Amino acid sequence: MDYITIVAPTYEEAVRKARDQYGDRLRIHSRKDVVSKGFLGITKSKHCELTCFLSGEQGSGLVDVPREREDAVSSSKDSSVSSKASGDEIEEADIRRFELEAKTPDPVSGKYRESDMQESRDEDIFSSVAVEDAKAHVPENIVVAEQSPVYGEEESDPKDGDPRESAYGKKGGAELDALMDHARKLLYENDFSTDYIDWITNDLRVQLEPVLPVVPSKDEFELLVVDRIVGSVEIDHNSQLHPPRVFVLVGPTGVGKTTTIAKIAAVYGTLPPEGIRRKVSIITMDSFRVGAYEQIENFGKALGIPVYRADDEAGFYEALEQTQDSELVLVDTIGKSPRDGELNVKMRTMLNVPDKKNLKCYLTVSASMKRVDIDSVFEQFGSYGISSVIVTKTDETQTIGNILSICHSKKLPLLFITDGQKVPRDIHKASSAFMLSLLKGFNMDFNALWNTQIGSDE
Repeated sequence: MDYITIVAPTYEEAVRKARDQYGDRLRIHSRKDVVSKGFLGITKSKHCELTCFLSGEQGSGLVDVPREREDAVSSSKDSSVSSKASGDEIEEADIRRFELEAKTPDPVSGKYRESDMQESRDEDIFSSVAVEDAKAHVPENIVVAEQSPVYGEEESDPKDGDPRESAYGKKGGAELDALMDHARKLLYENDFSTDYIDWITNDLRVQLEPVLPVVPSKDEFELLVVDRIVGSVEIDHNSQLHPPRVFVLVGPTGVGKTTTIAKIAAVYGTLPPEGIRRKVSIITMDSFRVGAYEQIENFGKALGIPVYRADDEAGFYEALEQTQDSELVLVDTIGKSPRDGELNVKMRTMLNVPDKKNLKCYLTVSASMKRVDIDSVFEQFGSYGISSVIVTKTDETQTIGNILSICHSKKLPLLFITDGQKVPRDIHKASSAFMLSLLKGFNMDFNALWNTQIGSDE
C-alpha cells in the first residue's frame, strides 16, 4: 500500500489540502506536528504532516478484502455472537460493524461492493479525525504515540525486516540509530562523561523520533549535538562584566592559580582603556609553597599592581584594610589537597570576612586533570559556595568534555579559560564560541567562529 504525505502549516489546512487533491478515497493514517529549530535555537518553525493512503481501486466499485480481514470478520462474528449470548451490552457502533462484516463478499471476485464498504469508511474517517483533534490538545512537550493502522489495512510481516526500521519499529529508525552512534563516538572522543553522553543522546532521540521517517543529514545532526553542548553549560557573564570587589580563587595545588590571578589582574587593571580600568590589588595567602609570594610579587611589579601578603587571619584583615581604595581585590589562596584538613580550616577562617556580600569564590581546575580527580576537586571545594569555574591549561590537552560534563551536572557556569603561561595573554572570557573551538572530530571548523582578542569574546 502506497502512503502519501501531506504537509501544511496547520492540521486543518493539511486536511483541506488532502481532501482537495484526493477526494473521499483518502484515509488519514497518522499525524505529526513538527517544530524545527535553527542552530542554537535562533529560529523556529512549525508545520503539520499527515500520512495518508488511498482506499480501494478507483472506478472498480470493489475493495480488496485481505485474507486476514476475512479471518477477522469470522472471528468478530463469533466473538459478537458470544458476547450477545452472554448478555453483555453491545454498543450501537458495534452492531453496525457486526452487520457490515456479516455481509457476503462477491462470490466471483472475493471483494466487497463499494456501496457496502462506504459506511465503514466514513466511520474510519470520523474516528481518525477525532483522534487527530484529541492530539491537537496535547501539550507540545508530550510525545504522542502514533495512531494504530486503520482496521482492514494491510500490514507488513515483521519477519520481512524493513532495513529502515530499528527496534523502535519505525521507518527511519535505523538511520536515527546510526546518528546516535555517531553522537556517542564524537562525545566519547571529546572525553564527555558517560552520564552526559546518555543525557544528550536521549534528549536528541526524544526530539527526532516523532518526526521519523524524516532524519537530518550528518552535518545537520552535528549542529544539533553542538547546540546541546553549548546550551548545557552556562557562562557567568555577570562576573565577567561586574566582578565582586573581593575575588577569591580556590583550587588544588598545581592548577595555575597564581598565574591566573596575574592574568585576571591584567584583564581588569591594565588591558582596558585607561578611562574604564579598575584599580586592582592582589592578596596572597599562599605562604606554604616555596617561592609562591615571590612569584606573584614579580607579576605585580610587571603589571604595576600592589601585592599584599596574609599569613593568617589577622594578616588577611590587615591586607583588606590596606586595599580599601581598590575596586577589585584578587585573592590567591592556599593550594591544598583533600588530606590537608588543617589548611582547610585555616583558609575557611581567613575567608570568614565581615562583608561577605562583596566576596565570591571561583574554582580553578586544570583541563588536563583526570575525570576522577576533577570530581574530587569539585567535592572538596563545593562547600565554599563556588560561583563559577575557571578552566586552566587547555593547551595541555586536546579535550574539554570532562570539565563541561561536571559543570553541567553541578550546574556551575564557566568564567575564564586559559591556554598558556603568558601574562597578560593566554586568557579568554568563557564563551560559546571558545567552547566550540575546543571540540574535535566534528565536520565544521569551529576555530573560525571565535575571536581570540580579549574583550571581544561573548
